[in-house]
Amino acid sequence: MGIRVKILLGFFILASMLFISGAFSIFELTKQGQAVKMMITDSYRSIDYSKQMLDAMEQQEKILLRHIGNNTPESFEKFEEAAKFFELNLDSARKNLTFPHEEEIVDSITKSYFNYKEKAQRVFFVNGYNLNAFLDTIHPAELQTTKYIKKLTLLNQQELYDSAAFHEASAQRAIVPGLVVILTSLIFTFIFTYLVNHYFVSPIIKLTKGINDYVKFHKPFDVPLETRDEIYKLKTSIKEMISLSRLSNKPE
Repeated sequence: MGIRVKILLGFFILASMLFISGAFSIFELTKQGQAVKMMITDSYRSIDYSKQMLDAMEQQEKILLRHIGNNTPESFEKFEEAAKFFELNLDSARKNLTFPHEEEIVDSITKSYFNYKEKAQRVFFVNGYNLNAFLDTIHPAELQTTKYIKKLTLLNQQELYDSAAFHEASAQRAIVPGLVVILTSLIFTFIFTYLVNHYFVSPIIKLTKGINDYVKFHKPFDVPLETRDEIYKLKTSIKEMISLSRLSNKPE
């Protein structure tokens, strides 16, 4: 195998190992980054939907209490508007299910809310609905609904934390193979440098010293080489040239 092929092969192997390690690490980190981004986005949306539902519940409670106290005619329309806003966010939360048990909690919110809504709407059609009746029948259903909404928020917050910790560990695991390949590449670089010095640089130094010893001190040109590549051919050519020089310099 020639010197050029050896050097090119060594650099090709080194470049390939570095490329593979870099590509693998980039791929894994990119994949983990996309997964974390998607998880954070979905969790943030679910938390926001929960907040909007709690705001709607609070608004409906104020409308109900105001109607019980003042019996305002427009209260029912305002209550229905708040109910539509609640149901819109509830539907969005159902379409944004991300974690286990989230669907179960959304189902509980749905069942509890429509039970609350059915009881709350009676305030607008039953005469003499007082605060005590509200506290005995409607308020417990409201508390049950808000409890499930807060449970949905807590679930997304906890899963967000747990998933972030998991993906952080996954990212660290993704780095390890890259570091192993890079370390292997560094070891190969040292080995490659040693081989270049042993098979190329050192023989050239020996040839140079052999030529200088022959020219300056008339020592026989005898340089031992382990390879049979271009450097060995160069040594052979030098010996032939020295032999021809001696023949031409012999007295006739």
